[in-house]
Amino acid sequence: MTQSTKVETGMSIRSALDQALTLIGVIIIVVPVTLLTESWIPLIIVMLGALMIGAGAWRLGTRLLPNRRVYLGLRSEVEFFIRLVRRLNSHALDGDDKAVEDLTVEMKESVDRMVSLAGQVSGQVSTT
Repeated sequence: MTQSTKVETGMSIRSALDQALTLIGVIIIVVPVTLLTESWIPLIIVMLGALMIGAGAWRLGTRLLPNRRVYLGLRSEVEFFIRLVRRLNSHALDGDDKAVEDLTVEMKESVDRMVSLAGQVSGQVSTT
């Protein structure tokens, strides 16, 4: 398993852990309220609060609202560059000097593309 695979797996494990912790927290809050109260009003209030906490933890607000990013080409190139950085680090840790040199060239080309994409609204064609 390469270093970059470990990073991607670690991110999904963190995401699953965040969701599990949220669910466990909701259960810890709801179960005592359910068992200790005879009225439904406190339970309804606690459930609404827990749902709001869950919606915030799972970032439902950002999923429901439209994406307002305008510089999508630049954003895409920056994300590609970040993947190159991860690969560079992985190869550097493995001591693969040839791959590090190749990635250095590829990263310089990516920076040149970022310069040409800077300031361009998505859908515009570069004139340079």
